[in-house]
Amino acid sequence: MIQRIQSLFLLIGIIVPIVLIILPIGIFDTANAQYIYNSLCVKMNIPDGIAVLRLYYLAFTLALCAILCTIALFTYKNRVRQSNIVSITMIVYLIALLLMLWVCPDIIIKKFFSLRGETITGFHFANQILLIILIAVEAVCLYLANKFIKKDEALVRSADRLR
Repeated sequence: MIQRIQSLFLLIGIIVPIVLIILPIGIFDTANAQYIYNSLCVKMNIPDGIAVLRLYYLAFTLALCAILCTIALFTYKNRVRQSNIVSITMIVYLIALLLMLWVCPDIIIKKFFSLRGETITGFHFANQILLIILIAVEAVCLYLANKFIKKDEALVRSADRLR
């Protein structure tokens, strides 16, 4: 049923990746300009800045997390499948976090700027506290949703045993 507590956790699990797609993740400083890094692209930090590097795979993994949470939200009649979908979502979310916080800033973006002949003089996370809170909220919500789904399944199985 939609009114279960895990539905609230899954709803939060849908909203947080969408916010992470929109939210700027970090800011790169070079000798020539400043660049904003979000899950869609790296662009110059000026109004209507030109996107210099597209990062669609990062936005795709976050969107996949939101889609999987949506599917899990509406498969409430099959709790085992719902639990499996939430477990897969946790794995995809872990991959998205690795891409967002380690692979993109440290490997891909630095290599891109070195190929352009620019050296990165500094990097810092934009909205660092908000980013950490959103990441933690998403992880906890997915874990709790899976826990409550399994708890419901155990309750149904014990009720079937009594019949």
